Amino acid sequence: MKLIDNFELQIMNDLMELRSMSAWLHKTCENLAVPESVAKDIDLCANEAVANIILYAYEDHEQHQINIRLELKKNQELSVTIQDDGNPFDPFKAILPEFYDKIGDVQIGGMGIQLMRSLANECRYCRLNGKNIVTLCFHLCQTASSSVQNENSPLLNCSNY
Repeated sequence: MKLIDNFELQIMNDLMELRSMSAWLHKTCENLAVPESVAKDIDLCANEAVANIILYAYEDHEQHQINIRLELKKNQELSVTIQDDGNPFDPFKAILPEFYDKIGDVQIGGMGIQLMRSLANECRYCRLNGKNIVTLCFHLCQTASSSVQNENSPLLNCSNY
């Protein structure tokens, strides 16, 4: 895979940064002529991942930097890579919540990881030099959200590097 374009953003671990990250993602996707439906999926997944980092990755109350990289590859794949120095956590090995018949039975939490798994065409995690690195890949020729996923779908089989 050859890299065509690479764009980076650095934000702090503050929920107020999510708005500027979304604006940057949408503007970058627009400049790259990424279909709107894919840009929305990328934004939703990135917001979920970064919000979880901000809320759960750090035990201290210090400022931490979160790096987001958007890469467009020649094979028409767009990836978003999110890197943080928080506690080690592989979101793709996390136990997912059950699906419930009644809304009153639903437990809070865990659905964001399932959302990322269902919208991204590929999900990867690694821990390198004290950093969590999550990469979500999206094919530009089709949108993940437009297809129904089943339990045998490779999209649900997120793997490590």
